[in-house]
Amino acid sequence: MIGWLRGHVITAVSSPLVVACGDVGYEVHVPTSVLVGVEPGAQIELWVRTLVRTDAIVLYGFRSQEERTCFDALLGVSGVGPQLALAIVGSLEVADLWSAIASEDVGRLTRVNGVGPKTARRVVLELGPRARGFVAVEPVVIGGTGIDTDARAALLGLGFRAKEVEAVLARCPAELDLEDRLRWALRELGR
Repeated sequence: MIGWLRGHVITAVSSPLVVACGDVGYEVHVPTSVLVGVEPGAQIELWVRTLVRTDAIVLYGFRSQEERTCFDALLGVSGVGPQLALAIVGSLEVADLWSAIASEDVGRLTRVNGVGPKTARRVVLELGPRARGFVAVEPVVIGGTGIDTDARAALLGLGFRAKEVEAVLARCPAELDLEDRLRWALRELGR
């Protein structure tokens, strides 16, 4: 699975971008917000979600792990496919999206091209409890390692609040690998 890419943009007229990494050009579908200001030859870093279908392997790229987490959450909503999830992530900032879902603001969601009232209500219904955990706290960056970043993303994805996650990971023994760090954090959060 490809989780992150850094390379030079070959084509940037529309999605998918073609990003050259070494001697390979990857087609990466991106939200419209990523396309703004990107020109051929520019260096770009993208957090990637790789989706494997029966007929293709498709890459979706995002500016941050938080955008990728939103995309993943939206894919879990019945009736929301990758293109619609990409449109939503490209139209709303992460904080605005979680806020709209948590406050059940169906109107804000229906302003996204392709999202009707039925789909917006389904998003609010299925992601509402999870969104409430994201809204009250500003995003927190836990220092340093990729393991911290991955552990934070996994715990936030499970619905824990950013403030709780920050506190627990700050106490976590540094020598633990990702799997052990997650086990340790889950035990602590369960207390």
